Amino acid sequence: MSGWWPVRRSARRWLGLALLVLVVAYGAAGFYVVDTDEQAVVRRFGAIAARVGPGMHYRLPWPVDQVDIVKTTSVMKTGVGFGLAEGGQVVGMELLTGDTNILNVALVLQYVIRSPADFLFRIDDPDTLIGNLAETVLTETVIGMAVDDVLTTGRLALQERVKTETQAMLDRYPSGIQITSSNIMAIALNPSVAAAFQEVTDAMADREKSRNEARIYANNLIPKARGEAHALIREAHAYQQQRVAEAIGNTDRFLALLQEYQKAPEITRARLYLEAIERVLPRIQIYVIDTDQGRVPFTLRVGKP
Repeated sequence: MSGWWPVRRSARRWLGLALLVLVVAYGAAGFYVVDTDEQAVVRRFGAIAARVGPGMHYRLPWPVDQVDIVKTTSVMKTGVGFGLAEGGQVVGMELLTGDTNILNVALVLQYVIRSPADFLFRIDDPDTLIGNLAETVLTETVIGMAVDDVLTTGRLALQERVKTETQAMLDRYPSGIQITSSNIMAIALNPSVAAAFQEVTDAMADREKSRNEARIYANNLIPKARGEAHALIREAHAYQQQRVAEAIGNTDRFLALLQEYQKAPEITRARLYLEAIERVLPRIQIYVIDTDQGRVPFTLRVGKP
């Protein structure tokens, strides 16, 4: 019996040491590290007790406390109403526009976790929730727009409205999700109306081409017409001045001739006659015979050269 007691004391010592090691290990299990791009939610007996940021932290070991760590800076994305066909081609969901055309639209939303507690415990499937809400907003928006607007100028407005309205519904839950972007990956007309829309597009392009050609023609023609008009006006002014000058000259000559005629009517008449004969018959020689020093009538004879 004397040798049994030391054995029992040694066993108790080792058992106590083992228990101490277990207690230390159990306590040390409460330390955990949160990275710089993460946040953690501490639950105590299932209820949310704290939300902690990056760094080393301590919580009571299981089953008292549990820690859920999520990455809050990672950008995640989910598709809205589309899948991948053979060859990797994106096939969107069919939507009816306000002017009763059918469009295939594929849209992608990107999001980050804004509130880890809400993200972990208030929603079950984030991608499904975001996809369903965005699909509802997308359908309601497209049905209020014309197909031309959706395909051209209204595309950016459509993306922005899907992002804004979807975020508003997510905030009402709340979901802890922050949508960062909304992008239309593919948008196309239904094949049954694509040909007709292409014809309309071609007609619009032809109309714009015709307008440009008309502008070019007008820009070339108008200056030319203005130049010709100015030239005609200058010619008219010159002709006017010439005719006025000729009329004034003729008037002066006529008045001078009238004065000479009044002084000597017979002589002036004879001179005018001779000058007219010279103009009419430039190659005919004229002989003037003056008899008796002009005191008797003279005779005019016209002969050949």
